[in-house]
Amino acid sequence: MLSPVTYPNIKPLRTFSDSSKRHTTITSFDDVLNDKEKAIKTTDTDNNKINEKNSSYNDKDVIYTNPKTGDVYKYKDVADESNNCIKKSSGSSKTTSAASMKKTKYDSYFKAAAKKYNVSESLLKAIAKAESDFNPNDVSSAGAIGIMQLMPETAAGLGVKNPYDPKQNIMGGAKCISLKLKEFNGNVRLALAAYNAGSGAVRRNGGVPSYCKSYVNKVLSYKKAYETAKAV
Repeated sequence: MLSPVTYPNIKPLRTFSDSSKRHTTITSFDDVLNDKEKAIKTTDTDNNKINEKNSSYNDKDVIYTNPKTGDVYKYKDVADESNNCIKKSSGSSKTTSAASMKKTKYDSYFKAAAKKYNVSESLLKAIAKAESDFNPNDVSSAGAIGIMQLMPETAAGLGVKNPYDPKQNIMGGAKCISLKLKEFNGNVRLALAAYNAGSGAVRRNGGVPSYCKSYVNKVLSYKKAYETAKAV
């Protein structure tokens, strides 16, 4: 005796009203647009809540929460704006590397970091230029923070409590590149690749990974530009 045949409870697909007999689960584009509008309204509501939450702070204030300790810091960039020689042309937001690196409002921090960690000031400034264009509030899509673009975990390991603070960030970046230079026996190209992609990536590749070459070349070109500008 054959067993009774059972059928899965599957909702039949709806079809177009034309004669094409194409199958689709979409009844109309109006439904799609309505769903899209609902999603946009939800996002706008969430953004408004975030803006309301942050409205009590000044535009120049930055709130940072240490991911390990949970400590909250309020930072305001109080460097002398008159010392900032980064000029923007009327037709472009980009700056020339030499002009923007010869003097910055964080020069004293770069000098102190270079002396403390025995790293050239030109290299530190070149990294800062390539990483953030000297923006202490810059945050990458990966979560790297500040002038030297330190990841929160890396910053904590380097003793940086608030990566938004320019002095701490520059000191942390200088310590990091100093360690990379020692690890790779003073090879600047390998050290820069390790700073950008990690020491493991450099070792696995047996040198500078292909995806790091443009970064390394950019930093070295900025380094040369700074040294040339300083000598003039």
